[in-house]
Amino acid sequence: MNERMVAPFRTHNGIVWDGEVVRCATTERHANVGGGIHGGVIAGMLDAVMGGNVILQLPADKMAVTSSLTVNYLSAGSIGDLLVGSATVRRVGRTLAYVDGTLTRETDGQLLATATGVFAIIRRPTDEPLVRH
Repeated sequence: MNERMVAPFRTHNGIVWDGEVVRCATTERHANVGGGIHGGVIAGMLDAVMGGNVILQLPADKMAVTSSLTVNYLSAGSIGDLLVGSATVRRVGRTLAYVDGTLTRETDGQLLATATGVFAIIRRPTDEPLVRH
C-alpha cells in the first residue's frame, strides 16, 4: 500500500501488505482451541484486504469502514500455513463500495475462505495523512 495508512490491528496480528494482498505466517497465537486457524483471523484478514483495496481507490480525505461482511469458510488452515488474502473491488459509488475477497494457503493454493463485503465511504475524521504499510 502507499504511505497513507497505518493499521495497528494488522501489525499486532502479523498481517502484512504485499502489493494489493495481505499475508500472514500463522503461529500458535492464530490458533483456535482445536489447533486450527481461528475463524476470526481469517475474517480479519479478509476484512483488512477488502477494505484496504477500497481505500486505495479513494481520495485522501475519504476512508472506508465495514458495513457488512459475509465470510464462507471452505477449508481449515493449520499452524505454520502462510495465508494470502486478496480482493476484487466490484464497484465504488459515492457512499458504498462492493468487494469480493478470497483467502488461500500459499503452499498449495488451497482456497480456505471467500467473502463479500459492503464498505461505507466516509470522510476521514482527521486531516492527518494516513500512512500505509
